[in-house]
Amino acid sequence: MKNEDKLTQLAYFSRIFLIVLQFLANQAIPDHDAKVFQYLAEKNTTKYDKIIEYLFGGFIRWDAQYFMHISKYGYTYENTLAFFPLYPVTVGLIGDFICDIIGRLYIDSVLILIYIIVNLYIFKQATLSLYKLTETVFNKKVAYDSAVLFCFNPASIFFIAPYTECLFSYLTFESILNCIKLYEKYSKPDNTFSIKDLLLILPIALSTITRSNGVLNIGFLIYTLICLKLNNPSKKKQSLCQSLYTLFRYIFAIIMTTLDCLLPFIFYQYYCYLKFCQTFPANLPKRVIEHAKKNKFVLPGTNDKHQQAWCKKILPLAYSYVQDHYWNVGFLKYYQFKQIPNFLLAMPILSVICFCSLKHLYINIVQRKLVFWFFTMENPTKIAKNKIQYDKADLYQPKLTVFYIHALFLSLFCIFFIHIQVSTRLLCSASPVFYWICSKHLNLLKLPSKSDTLKELYLRTYYVSFFIAGTLLFCNFLPWT
Repeated sequence: MKNEDKLTQLAYFSRIFLIVLQFLANQAIPDHDAKVFQYLAEKNTTKYDKIIEYLFGGFIRWDAQYFMHISKYGYTYENTLAFFPLYPVTVGLIGDFICDIIGRLYIDSVLILIYIIVNLYIFKQATLSLYKLTETVFNKKVAYDSAVLFCFNPASIFFIAPYTECLFSYLTFESILNCIKLYEKYSKPDNTFSIKDLLLILPIALSTITRSNGVLNIGFLIYTLICLKLNNPSKKKQSLCQSLYTLFRYIFAIIMTTLDCLLPFIFYQYYCYLKFCQTFPANLPKRVIEHAKKNKFVLPGTNDKHQQAWCKKILPLAYSYVQDHYWNVGFLKYYQFKQIPNFLLAMPILSVICFCSLKHLYINIVQRKLVFWFFTMENPTKIAKNKIQYDKADLYQPKLTVFYIHALFLSLFCIFFIHIQVSTRLLCSASPVFYWICSKHLNLLKLPSKSDTLKELYLRTYYVSFFIAGTLLFCNFLPWT
């Protein structure tokens, strides 16, 4: 059996196992009253709705409530703007189409089922995408081990519940893989430009309206284009004017492709501005308006009443305002004594990524003295007139520097700016580096034994405990976000 077939089976098995574990946890443990946002579910439920709630209700917790609300009602409250539209709006459109056939009464159950089914398929695609990406960078063994680890990652519950982690991980892995494909094609001599190659940047563009940190994926494209220019200079002799013209064209190409990727993000921000920074009569369901009054939510078209600060800025970005205003997200704002347990929850993944990223930089900058070898997607073969060969399974190959810097940046951002407990799911969905590191020290399909190293024991304990405990806690509104 091919590795791809094995991984497909394993991806589906891990999701089914999570569904069963969610069901058992939801029945065995009473739900905690977290006093958080809850979407307006239908009051008159049918026996079919009760069955779906009984089987899958444990997935509709924490931020999943926001996604259900957006899919059902749209962006009716200002605090929902922090959740980008690609995933919930698409699910909502599919749900509306189905309910036009079977009846609007079943909308809640339909949306829950769509979210789970879509996540099942996308997770399988993300697993295979990570495998292909890792095989390109390393070899088949590292690729297979990394994909296995992804199937049981510590944030697994968020990859089946109505969250964007599953879709975002797929788009991120595809974005990186496509950048490598672009480099491999255009670094060869006598290559010809093809319009269809522009489709390779589509995952990057889609990631910018899936999660806010999708904008960082544009960096991989810019990095790839710079590497192509620096490592493949023109062989023809050119005059100064010709060289400047060529350089101008290259810079123009980078700017235009960057804007193409940013367009979805810009359109969404413009939509937020039109929706909440204008004054107009909003046509909303009565219960949505009553719910807003009860909870003091800001409705669309009420700018004259609320005068939101973000609307008056030169760049009116709703996301940063909502994060700060509604969840107190900002530099060092989470550094409180009562948050120590959440810092401990995030410590394992942050320590692994930060340590290995800094080690990578030390090996390549200090030991190998590759200070000026950053803009390359290939390993240097000569260092100080000495030839050097790299093992394709080497975790610290110079060509991986950009991935380590990206992962390190995300980790530092988590440490200083966001609710620290979100680090696990953010890093598990936004970078392949964590899986590459763990694949070097952990074989998750092997049974524990006395010969296991301390690193393997640490990682195995982390994986298993977070996979199970995260599901048990999340499904009952207990702190695990």
